[in-house]
Formats: sequence, structure tokens, C-alpha cells
Amino acid sequence: MKRIARIFLGSLLVAGIAGCSDQEVGYLQTDNAVYVPDQMDIRLVLDEELDAYRIYNVAPWVSPKMQGVIGTDPIRYEIEKVESADGNAEMFRSLLTVRGGGRMEFPLVSDIVPGEYRISIRVSNEGHSRILENIFTFNVKEK
Repeated sequence: MKRIARIFLGSLLVAGIAGCSDQEVGYLQTDNAVYVPDQMDIRLVLDEELDAYRIYNVAPWVSPKMQGVIGTDPIRYEIEKVESADGNAEMFRSLLTVRGGGRMEFPLVSDIVPGEYRISIRVSNEGHSRILENIFTFNVKEK
């Protein structure tokens, strides 16, 4: 009986010590994070046939959802930076927003100049944060 009591008390002691160690809250894995497709064309001059639905609904340009991110909810997505060699990155950044799942939204009508805009996204949750550099590209074209 004493032996059983010692084993029981020993296992309680080990469980108590293990329970007191600092455990990280949750997890976040972004190694497989990707947009499919990873770029989108934005036409400044809309085509009446190709863009009929968009024109009728005044629908913004919306990227696909980011895939391959797993972790403890809630997972947040925010624009970390916008880069462009031939456009106005600061203005593009001010017009771009991020929705749930990493979907990015750009307004249908804007004064943005044509160019290639590379987007870096910060993905985070409680205790974790990753920056995904140049994960998506918007190609802004006249037509």
C-alpha cells in the first residue's frame, strides 16, 4: 500500500512540475502559405463585356483567399508593405484592404497609376507573427 501511495505522489509531483513550465500559446505555420493564383490584373479602363458584372455591381477587385496557413484561431492578416518599381506604392497601400482569410480588396475606381505592385502580408495570432514577403502581385494596366 505504501508503494502505491509513493508511486501516486511521485506522479502527482512530476505532473505538477510539468504543468508549471512556460508553455507557448497556440501555434502558427506559414511554410506552405500561398495564393493560387499569386497575381491579379486590374484594368483601369473597364471592358464592357469582361467587366459587365463588376460594372453593374460596382464590385471591387478581390484576390483569392490565402491557402496553407494553419494555426490557433483567430488568425489575423494585415498588409506589411507594398513595393513597386514603376507605380505609386504608397497610394496603392492606402487603397488596399485585407479581409478574412487574407483576401485583399482594391476599389473598382481609383486614380492609381499602372504598374506592378508586390504585396507582403503579416500573418499573426496570439504569440506568433510571420511576414510573407512578396506573396502576391497586382498588375495594374490601362486596359
